[in-house]
Amino acid sequence: MTPTGLRALVPLALLIAGGLWLRAHLGLTSVDAVRAAVDTLGWRAPAAFLALVMLRQFVLLPSVLLLTAGGIIFGGALGTLLGGTGIIVSGIANFLLARRFGAAFVPPWLQEHLARVTARGSAPVVLFTGLATVHPVGPLIAAQWAAGCSTVAVSTFLLVVVPASYARAAALATFGSTLGELGSPASLLLAGVLAAVVVVPLCFPGVRRRLFTPPDVE
Repeated sequence: MTPTGLRALVPLALLIAGGLWLRAHLGLTSVDAVRAAVDTLGWRAPAAFLALVMLRQFVLLPSVLLLTAGGIIFGGALGTLLGGTGIIVSGIANFLLARRFGAAFVPPWLQEHLARVTARGSAPVVLFTGLATVHPVGPLIAAQWAAGCSTVAVSTFLLVVVPASYARAAALATFGSTLGELGSPASLLLAGVLAAVVVVPLCFPGVRRRLFTPPDVE
């Protein structure tokens, strides 16, 4: 790791340590725990939830848990707005961090692979970023860092990430908003759709190969 990477590693480690302490202190281990923690904040709850989504990677909380909790706490519409905005803000931060420190943190072999993939244009990275963002369990951080380490322009990144983030948040927040009536036709339908979105792509060998086979290192 380069000296620049080492200098950046210290505040990153402090942020993660602080996030883990906060997670343990508040018991943020499930959807119900997130809801209980946010419910105690009264009028400050929306701002606190938005901050939690933006900083979720330091607390090691998956977006699927938080976005679903947002629908339970705030309903589908406000849960979508808060969750999607949090995903966008954290995505921009990851993109800019990758553009600044990518060479220090990303392994050389992965940088070389990314350069080969984008040799004829940034379309593959843009497509990957869009799909990873809109998919309910897509690898957000990996996609955002890949975009930041590539030649994708900030404007293109935003053009893809903004609608995809709100679409992801809408799917999970709407699902969360139906959990109060678990077993109702709406909740069963949404659960089935989300399960299909996650499982069906894995039925295709090409998708499994791209997801689980590491790139060739030259």
